[in-house]
Amino acid sequence: MKQKVQPDSGFSKFSACGWDAGAFIGVRLTALRCMGFRLRPLLIVVLFGFVSAPVAAVDIAVRDSQTGAPIEARLTANPLSDPSATVATQTLAGGSMQIFPLVAGRWQLDLSAVGYRDLQTSIESGGNDALPLTILLDPIALPASLTEVERLAESNPAHSWLHGYVRRVDDARPIVNARISGARASVVSDPSGHFVLDLGEVSEHVTALADSFELVVEADGFVPYTLTNLPRTAGLQQRLISLGNGAPAFRVNEIGARDQRLSTPLIAMDQSPQMTVQPMSGAATLLAPALTPPTSIRVGYADAACTTPCCTNSCSNVCTLSLETYVRRGLDSEWIAGWNAQSLRAGSIAYRSYGSWRVQNPIRAQFDICSSACCQVNDAGTSASTDAAVARTPGMLLTRDGSSAFSAEYSAENNSWDDPNDGLSCSNADLSCGNGSVGSPATGWPCLADAVALNRGCFGHGRGMSQWGTQRWAINAPPQRWKWIVDHYYNDNGNQTGAGTGQRNAQMTSPLVLASVSITPALIAPGGSVSISATATNAAGAEHAHLLIGASLYRSGVGYLDDASNDMILSLAAGSHPIQREFAVPSVATVGSYDVLLSLYLDVDEDGSISTADQAMALLRAEGALTVTVLPDQIFFDGFEMSP
Repeated sequence: MKQKVQPDSGFSKFSACGWDAGAFIGVRLTALRCMGFRLRPLLIVVLFGFVSAPVAAVDIAVRDSQTGAPIEARLTANPLSDPSATVATQTLAGGSMQIFPLVAGRWQLDLSAVGYRDLQTSIESGGNDALPLTILLDPIALPASLTEVERLAESNPAHSWLHGYVRRVDDARPIVNARISGARASVVSDPSGHFVLDLGEVSEHVTALADSFELVVEADGFVPYTLTNLPRTAGLQQRLISLGNGAPAFRVNEIGARDQRLSTPLIAMDQSPQMTVQPMSGAATLLAPALTPPTSIRVGYADAACTTPCCTNSCSNVCTLSLETYVRRGLDSEWIAGWNAQSLRAGSIAYRSYGSWRVQNPIRAQFDICSSACCQVNDAGTSASTDAAVARTPGMLLTRDGSSAFSAEYSAENNSWDDPNDGLSCSNADLSCGNGSVGSPATGWPCLADAVALNRGCFGHGRGMSQWGTQRWAINAPPQRWKWIVDHYYNDNGNQTGAGTGQRNAQMTSPLVLASVSITPALIAPGGSVSISATATNAAGAEHAHLLIGASLYRSGVGYLDDASNDMILSLAAGSHPIQREFAVPSVATVGSYDVLLSLYLDVDEDGSISTADQAMALLRAEGALTVTVLPDQIFFDGFEMSP
């Protein structure tokens, strides 16, 4: 959603040592040394076995990504820049920042905790620009408080609900009896800091632009917290709220949907070469190139609780979280939660792809991406509608070279016409495409006919996806699905597959891979049935719950033989799993050797069957793996066998 970009504000400095004041959260060994404390050499000897290597201290806290609660976690650090350095381990109690001494250099951090998914990240220790680090771990099972409020919301689908947790920003302790008010409703937080606020019934006509309300949180001994322009949409929203020293006292337009503010990320152009795609078996569709998304992303925040967005140079903390949690926390701030599901799903692809591109191209050495509209907004709020959209596309990115994520730009309204009377800010200096088209040829984005943009004033930079365009394509007649919308803006509806077409030639990727196919039996008569097995790997870090397993046989001179009746619906959890489906060999199959093709599709049109409207996610071909033959006990199948 376009927001005004705040200029970066530099840190003030401690003249004696040259540290960043904004980064001085928690206690660092370097800080103790500069302030006059003498460090005992024994500490270095015990931890590393030598005294010559410079030691830096990293301030780390571990918290629950859903509730913000402190977590006791096991941290293992493996050296990347200096293989001779000692592997370090430490148990972190969670909540407050804890000192983790490391030899200066680049390290891989592996976090594990009981009841949570493992997470891996990297840091650069040492130097005056080191920032405190908060690790957010995803729970394997949702907390009881969340499942209970989900059931409550399901039983009242016309209502708008806000639930969340109120915690101290410094150590994540819950704040009890905090007063939460909004939309003429008020509740207090329970002993765990949890609250549920019923925002009332939402009118049926409230869809694209929702009612908004002001949220106020007050607790004895704390500065009040105010958040304005929150959307009141049907369903469940969640928000983590931090109070105390280092937390904001007043935040305005955190989500900001009503004034059409759709963020304009400041993203550099990606000059990747054109990618190639493989043909899919039989069907007139393209196979999404396999690309493993990053497992985590380092995000700059203005507080240790990972709740306050910041522009690049004003970020005083780093928060590391899984990629899918990052997308969930951001999509409802960049798109409008009340928009059509197809628009939100299209937005999830763009948001995830840009974040992944930043992992490959960090904006700072300390973190990959900032959390404000200077990059793309990411805060501590989620909505049920955007959560559902993210769950439909886990791990899926855009690429132009088949091996790296594409910096998928987007802005509010990309029409190449600046309406002089709408009062909106058009940052596209190249309006050469004209009214009814989107693009910015001067920056590498070719003109694209976009009928839904006609007579809409430019409100953005013209590059990539038009956010309001995604909503209009999703609801205009005939409505389009998210796959078409993504392909429309990032690949000119599949028309731009050759070289020299600028940046509008990206393809969606797949986090799924098939391997180790086997067919039983390997010899079969026409009309018989075989079992096809394989290993399916899902690298998305989240479940893919809307897949279809397809299969075909192929023989030169015969073509493809399909068996749609045995296509299966599949939910594939993260990791590697065995899958299996049956295949009925048509009775008209001629004798000979056949290739066996096994495929995974994402059910885009949600009809439970494979079609060209769906997204081809993975394909495995076993050449000559099945032989169709006349079996020995069928030699007399013509009816001339002897009677017993």
